[in-house]
Amino acid sequence: MAFLKQFSKVLSFLKKNSEHPFIQYQLERSGLSVSDIKDYDDFKKIKVISRKDLADLSKNLEDYLKLFEVCPQKIFESPGNIFNLLFDKYYQYRFYKALEISSFSACDVVINTFAYHLTPAGEMFEEASEKIGATVVPVGPVSSEKCADLVARTKATAFIGTKSFLKKVLDHLGSRNSLIKAYLIAEKVTEAERTELTEKYNIEIYQGYGTAEVGLIATECEYKNGMHIDDELFVEFLSVDHTEIIKEKELGEVVVTLLNEKFPLIRYGTGDLSQYVLKECKCERDSIRILGIFGRTDSSVKVKGVFIHKWQFDQFCKENSIVGRLFVNSDYDNFDYLILKISNNVENIHEKFKDVFKVSLKEVVIDEGIKENEIVDKRNYIKNL
Repeated sequence: MAFLKQFSKVLSFLKKNSEHPFIQYQLERSGLSVSDIKDYDDFKKIKVISRKDLADLSKNLEDYLKLFEVCPQKIFESPGNIFNLLFDKYYQYRFYKALEISSFSACDVVINTFAYHLTPAGEMFEEASEKIGATVVPVGPVSSEKCADLVARTKATAFIGTKSFLKKVLDHLGSRNSLIKAYLIAEKVTEAERTELTEKYNIEIYQGYGTAEVGLIATECEYKNGMHIDDELFVEFLSVDHTEIIKEKELGEVVVTLLNEKFPLIRYGTGDLSQYVLKECKCERDSIRILGIFGRTDSSVKVKGVFIHKWQFDQFCKENSIVGRLFVNSDYDNFDYLILKISNNVENIHEKFKDVFKVSLKEVVIDEGIKENEIVDKRNYIKNL
């Protein structure tokens, strides 16, 4: 489905920003101009732009920057050698809205466990916390023991990061825990896990959904019955080939248009498979809610909040003179793990893999029968619906 009641905002935005070179580029690649876009049927003619498209486009950073009217404040690099440009502090990523909805406030001491180096996640929640007046402890990717120590010493009240890391930190804290709320992203939190964390540690759990390119897409409210879509986006739920609008509770790709004048990203295909519902919420926000992310449309995977792209995996295998098959699975506690099968032995392959992909392998297996590179996601995304 495309949420057409919001589409008038898209038309107004395109008309107002018709001269923006990045908008012109996105239309020209589809053989269109702004004057051609009069309704949603016209809008659907714009080719969806993918993460791989942005990766290719940003390979020549000098030319890429010419598509924007102002210089970026920061340049990040996400896995896959993708440059992410930050032009508009607070209002490009917009995660401050998610924290406000999740009862974060100026009274909180926030532990931000996302990386501050190169990738944008740490910045997204740093600026969000700053916007609402909270105090931030910029922890980044330290050990769970060190993070627990910082929570205890700072008497932190709020945590930002992934589900799996929070569980480890809470286990180390024990009776020293001062955390009363957590905002989790990049890993699905099941209702059973939420209940366990709340009952065992007396901590309120909220989760959200976003990407490095567009920032916040959707977030839970206090009732936690799905994620509300941010009102600065126009969202479409489409079939994998982008030809059909999908129905409520069907699986489809999330395609997002970001209505930001400095970074106007039109019909961005996230590659994420999701479901939506149309149901009134007690919070009286928009009735459209995303139920979660249930896999990918391509052979890329997200593990512990980190993307591993097929083209990146192919390059890794080529550089190490191997053929590889990467298996992604989760254990009984829903912790993700990776097993790599390779055609021949390579010295220090564990370290080389972590250097490139920023996540660790659980096991490496030699399998001389592998004929082509492959990423196999064996996680069951639907079992907890």
